[in-house]
Amino acid sequence: MKAMAISTSKLSLELKYCERCGGLWLRPVGGGQIYCVACGRAMAELPPASYEIRDVKVPKGPRWEEVDGYEGAQGIGGDAAGGAA
Repeated sequence: MKAMAISTSKLSLELKYCERCGGLWLRPVGGGQIYCVACGRAMAELPPASYEIRDVKVPKGPRWEEVDGYEGAQGIGGDAAGGAA
């Protein structure tokens, strides 16, 4: 989406939305700001992002082959009466 630019004899501004709150504000054309002033202050108070790579092990449950099939795991027989087809 193109930004709408406003020009005067000395200053050129463009309409920008804040990428945190979604509010609209004006910034200098080509400016790198992505947050409004209020959100920029709030983001500055947060600690810096950590890019430390961790070797996280996700615990795994039992494999499907180890369970006695869907009917056995759920306690439902394959020939149960009723229900939707």
